[in-house]
Amino acid sequence: MKAWKVLYVAAVLCLPLAVECTSSSHHHSHHRTSRHRYSIEGTKAAMDAALQNPHPRLDIRSIKALQDLNEAVTADTRVRADVVGSDKDVEAFAAAGELHSTTEIHNGKHIRGKISTTSAPMKVHKHKEYSEEAVVTKDRGEVTACLERTEGYLEELTKNLSSDVVYTENPFFECFRPSHEVFDFLDTLAEQNPQFVTKYENVSVTYEGRAIPAFKISTSEDSSKKTLYTQALIHAREWQAGAATFYTMAAMLDDLRAGNDAATRLFEKFDWYFVPIVNIDGYQYTWEVDRMWRTNRHLSKLNGEEVGVDLNRNWPPEEYFNLDPSDVDSETYPGDFPLSEPSTAGLFDFITNLDSLSGILDMHTFGGQVLRPFSNQPGGGAEPFGSKMRALGDSVRRALSTQPDVHYQSETGAYLYKAYGCFDDGMYLQYNLTVPALTIEVEGGDFVSPQSTIRPVGKNIYLGLRQFAHEALEYRKFVEEM
Repeated sequence: MKAWKVLYVAAVLCLPLAVECTSSSHHHSHHRTSRHRYSIEGTKAAMDAALQNPHPRLDIRSIKALQDLNEAVTADTRVRADVVGSDKDVEAFAAAGELHSTTEIHNGKHIRGKISTTSAPMKVHKHKEYSEEAVVTKDRGEVTACLERTEGYLEELTKNLSSDVVYTENPFFECFRPSHEVFDFLDTLAEQNPQFVTKYENVSVTYEGRAIPAFKISTSEDSSKKTLYTQALIHAREWQAGAATFYTMAAMLDDLRAGNDAATRLFEKFDWYFVPIVNIDGYQYTWEVDRMWRTNRHLSKLNGEEVGVDLNRNWPPEEYFNLDPSDVDSETYPGDFPLSEPSTAGLFDFITNLDSLSGILDMHTFGGQVLRPFSNQPGGGAEPFGSKMRALGDSVRRALSTQPDVHYQSETGAYLYKAYGCFDDGMYLQYNLTVPALTIEVEGGDFVSPQSTIRPVGKNIYLGLRQFAHEALEYRKFVEEM
């Protein structure tokens, strides 16, 4: 067993003791209390009231409206939050959603009395079978076993150099992989396919000094071609989004090597750049210490807690940066100013220097959503761009929803709640709405996913990204005709 795997197993052995191998911080210390999963349901007004109260130890993973997306959202709209936390913290959050009102009873000009009413409390459903500690511990064991079982995946790839090798069938895709194995695999693909893949060793750098590489998939040097950009793992714990992106890159190469007509025609029109892991520091931390870590590793104090920077809240423009500091918590601290982090600053320079950029994708986990700008303001932007973006998002949603049990939603980021400093908003505004930018939340119900889902999810995401490319080309034509 390799030395790093010995260290990794040692880290896993610490997990049943509530991650006591880690340094103290809010994100770590809240694991010492038994944490379970809950659904909390109520009106949007009640949810708004609950969100206004501090809830630092509660992990609110999603909030969705229980209605058709075409219906307007009001204070009475029923919503459901998916949260992870302790019984005590969830009870406090639900109680904070109780709404109190007073109605005056008038007799002519005189007030005869007052009636005070309190809304019904939000409904709380506890998923008794879900314990975060148990889920993470089980996953650590299964991932370690898979890595050991498939230890020869790279040797299998390098020994068989025939053109009929199918990369997506390699044992690499049987497991979630740490960053060094991801880059070993992608580097091998680049070495074996110099006619298709160019690696850029250092397009940016992390807070801890790690180089962030990019890969370009292309079939020709043609200045008339358009450019697409895709990134993943800006949030460290979202392993499934990363795996789906790695799979898509491999699937593209499989198709190009096989002479697939659709892939060949696609790459006659586009060069496609990928940054497979944006938040390398945080991603490595999820392997070594805390599986549920989200932010980067630039730590600072927020309300007495040690937090990292949410790299998906760290983007320009300045006028939409951190407009609601009261909504910032340990998971969403945006940093001191836009592009304060070396990783985002470097990526911004890299992206904005790409020639003929025609589409941008940010891959996330989880929930099955195609999110378009804006998150920082109501609506989808000035017409006719807003309508075009809606049609684009809906088309990608349909491409991702061809399986009977997979149903994506297409909506703006601010459909229910606003968020500031997001990557897709920043890039869409940077190009004055002329370059479509989407966030895709890959299907699934948790940040921890079975490894058996890597290939099915990857295959589906590949279909969605191919559709995005076609829609981006149509959007580009629309812009050029204006």
